[in-house]
Amino acid sequence: MLEDVLLSGYTRKTGKGVYKSQLNTETGELADPELYLNLESPTYIDVTNDLKLVALAKKGDKGGVVLYDISGETPKLLDEQFNEVNSPSFIKFDPSRNLIFSAYFHLSKVTIDKITDDNKIERQSEINFKGTGPRPEQDQSKPHYSVLTPDGKLIICDYGTDRIHIYDISDPTDPKVLNDYIAPAGYAPRHLVFHPTKPYVYVACELSSKVLVLKYEAETSRLTLVDEASVAKDEQKNTTAAIRITKDGRFLYASTRGADTIATLEVSEDGSRLKELGTAKTNGKGPRDFELDPSEKYLLAANQDSDDLTLFKRNPKKGILTITKDNIGIPECVCVHFI
Repeated sequence: MLEDVLLSGYTRKTGKGVYKSQLNTETGELADPELYLNLESPTYIDVTNDLKLVALAKKGDKGGVVLYDISGETPKLLDEQFNEVNSPSFIKFDPSRNLIFSAYFHLSKVTIDKITDDNKIERQSEINFKGTGPRPEQDQSKPHYSVLTPDGKLIICDYGTDRIHIYDISDPTDPKVLNDYIAPAGYAPRHLVFHPTKPYVYVACELSSKVLVLKYEAETSRLTLVDEASVAKDEQKNTTAAIRITKDGRFLYASTRGADTIATLEVSEDGSRLKELGTAKTNGKGPRDFELDPSEKYLLAANQDSDDLTLFKRNPKKGILTITKDNIGIPECVCVHFI
């Protein structure tokens, strides 16, 4: 099976925007990435069901969001909105309502936009945050991640204040806060994933090299800590980044820069506990984002600081990762997205 993958990142040095590659899941061969879309610093992207690319980007001294049709041979610009002094750090598309959630790490806010019927980006609302944390890096609110809960609420990781916010967005023009979870001080929650069938969420905490296991009560929108696991040693020198869970909910993976590893954790049958199975070196520097291919036979990691990718083969029964190819050249890549 041939799986297309988009790769995007910074354009501070030699990066040009969004690149494209293809993984053969039968042979494990990954094609050399080629430039697909020339765009300034698209450090996170998402793709809609009808093959529209939403990306955060910069244009001159402004940041914002762009929308492209990628259903044809070449990308076609549909709309762009560059209204901010900084670009977001994360972007996610909600197919049920055609909404785009953008987390502005440097501006202490999350915006909600809508893709209209004529493919325009239309602002619905923005949520502003205040506060600080105990670490020097937590000098202000820094929302890093904004996605939907399984029951359609907006959940936001705030790295700067050690908080996770949950909002009712049944009316996207008027978000209403439902609950706030306060994480351990200085942990800096960055990204999270929900268990596919159980009421648990797993939070990658950047400054502690920990993953939190939180029970999610949908009726009250309440999060309760039930377990935590380590993904790297010597937390002072490491920063944990991305987190993924397999479709069957059995294994969890997390990337950590500094240690330059992908950690493998086994999830208990009821979803409430994690068992540390070990870490795999990427043989690159600064693994930020990674993704499992649709078959989940492989995991592809982007090493931002060494300008390359690492392809792992995954043991589906034991969860363990083994490198099949490393040092796959690509400049400044920080986002991996299979389409």
